[in-house]
Parts: sequence; structure tokens; C-alpha cells
Amino acid sequence: MGRMAGKVTDEQGKPIEGVTIKLELPGSGGTQAKTDKKGEWALGGIARGVWNVDFEKPGYEPVRITVVIEELTRVPPIPTTLKQSAPDPNQVIQSDLVKAAALLNEKKFADARGIYEGILAKYPQAYQVEPLIARTYYGEQQFDKAIEHLKIAVEKNPAAIENKLLLGNILIEQGRADEGRQVLASVDDAAVKDPTTFVNVGIGLLNQAKPDEALTYFEKAITRFPQTGDAYYYRALVRLQKSDTEGAKADLKKFLELSPNAPEAAAARKALEQIK
Repeated sequence: MGRMAGKVTDEQGKPIEGVTIKLELPGSGGTQAKTDKKGEWALGGIARGVWNVDFEKPGYEPVRITVVIEELTRVPPIPTTLKQSAPDPNQVIQSDLVKAAALLNEKKFADARGIYEGILAKYPQAYQVEPLIARTYYGEQQFDKAIEHLKIAVEKNPAAIENKLLLGNILIEQGRADEGRQVLASVDDAAVKDPTTFVNVGIGLLNQAKPDEALTYFEKAITRFPQTGDAYYYRALVRLQKSDTEGAKADLKKFLELSPNAPEAAAARKALEQIK
């Protein structure tokens, strides 16, 4: 029965604690040990044979060597050097995204954008940060830059409907209604999961004095999400413009039923009192 021992260090020669050393004798099983604070390890009672020895620790590249144990032969201490493994890009990106999200919540848009742009510079394939860069520009009211980055996001990943919806909304909001509607038309209404999307588009068109087009989006919101109070309120406004007082009354009543404490509730009650 033999003995095996050694020391594990990094590339600078510093001992590495907690390295797992796995010994395996093919066909006969194995055993294992860990390095101590000095990077040293030892195992006794080892049978003769050709052993596979693996050195493993998270954050380091694994190393495998072969050691022959023979009768009446002492194996000299085994020096082993482990190289640090390259960090997982996904973990690095996720860590940076968490930091940037905190800055975004604090409205430190330029600082957050710096992190997002740093991710792209290091990992060009991480185009998922493009809409996040767009949000920082939107927060600074640099709408053209926000649109530019959203267009890149849509081009890179056409299947991500959230980017199309956001792009369409901003285009309409900025008076580029035809372009915005074209983008929104490429999205299947059934894929929309948030009624706010339709309502915001409608409000944008209403602000541009396009009530007929706005009405289409309020009705989409009501059809897909019948419990959405906001859509009834804004449809009532359009109906009042079109002198449809009965339709407006019905919508205002439904709005108050669904959202009695909404900010617009007082205006809705006043409008109902004034409608003959």
C-alpha cells in the first residue's frame, strides 16, 4: 500500500485551499482528499496500480494526471498548478445588468447606459441590451436615440414583440404615427399581454387629433381585456367628440364600476352629470 501527497498552487505560486483531489484506479474504485490552507494534501493506503488523479475547484481549470504506484517505491510530492478559468459570460452580464437596473431605477440614465454599452463592447452578441439602452435615452427625452436603438433590437430579434410594441408607441408619441402603426401592425394582437399597450397607442393618437384611429386601439383593449377601466374612459372621450352621448355614458359608467378610485374618476363623474 502506497502513499501520495502534493501541493497545489496558482500561477503566481500561491497555495490554493479547498481543491478536491480525486483518485481513481480504473476497475477498482477510488478515493479523494482536499487541500489545506497551505495547498497541501496527502492520502495513504493506496493500492499499487496506475491511478488517474483529478484536481478540481470552481473558478479554476481542472487538471488530470496519471500516477503509478508500485511496491517498495516512494512517490515524490506532486506539485500542481491550477489556472483560473475564464469567467462565465452569462454570469458577468447578469451581474452588470443588476447594477444597471439599480441605476435605472434611480434615474441615473447615463450611468446605466455606460454599463449597457460596456456589455455590448465586450460581448457584441448581447444585443438584448439594446432596448435597455433605448430606455435610458427615453428617460433623458432623447427620443431619436431611443428609436434608433429599438430599431436595432427589432432587427436583431423580430420575435420579441415587447420591443416592437415599445418602438411603435414611441413613434406614435413623437408624431410619427404612420411609421408607428406600421410597426404595431406587425404584432399579432393575440400576443399582446398588457392592455396598457393598446391604451397608450390610443392616447398617442388622440393627442394627435386622430380620434377615429385612437378608437380602434381602445376597442382592441376592451375586446382583449374587458376589465380594463382606462380603455372605457378614453373611448368615452372619443365618443363624446363624435356626439355619441349614449355610448359615452355607458363607457363612463363602466369605467367607474371598474376603477372607482382612479385619478380620472372625478372627471368621469362630472362628465356624466353634464351629459344630457
